[in-house]
Amino acid sequence: MNEPAELPELGADPAEDAVASMAIFGRVLMQVDDEHLELETPCEGWDVQALISHVVLGDAAVPLLFNGDPLPGTMTIDTSILGPNPVATWRGTALAAIESLRTPGAMEQTVQHPIGERPGAVVARFRMVDQLGHAWDLATAIGVEAEIPEALAEAALDFLYPMMDQLRESQVFAAPIAPPDDSTAVVRLMGLLGRKAWA
Repeated sequence: MNEPAELPELGADPAEDAVASMAIFGRVLMQVDDEHLELETPCEGWDVQALISHVVLGDAAVPLLFNGDPLPGTMTIDTSILGPNPVATWRGTALAAIESLRTPGAMEQTVQHPIGERPGAVVARFRMVDQLGHAWDLATAIGVEAEIPEALAEAALDFLYPMMDQLRESQVFAAPIAPPDDSTAVVRLMGLLGRKAWA
């Protein structure tokens, strides 16, 4: 398999931070073999193939949002969408999502997100968080390192902290877990997403 492109420079660009997060997920995904697919992940009730399916569905939703098309009535996990080559399926939806995120003006565009009207930058930030969290989940499940840069974890934390109350009440994210005081940004991010990454 081809190696993913080098990570874009991290900074204040939501689209490029989302792209960087997709690359991190992809690097972990390329280490998944068939015997890993039924392994349990830190996401309760999801095995590896269900987790990959979720990420693929999330990426597939990005062009729909930016095109103003309705999302499917349900985003139920369906592992059959991965077909015989999960990496190829993921690559196709990731590239389509990247194209939408990098379209000029996309970050300022008003998008009808499931949580309401939001600028496209919010869609990019949600993809960043989803990709980073699930890159860690996937890496943990198969016993490898996700190698998430601290700067990207800090960007995700900056995005999530103002939504702490919603996160605590959310059925989308696991309940936050307080990490040790001296934790890295990656460990703090995973704690915010309900992962005990310091164990």
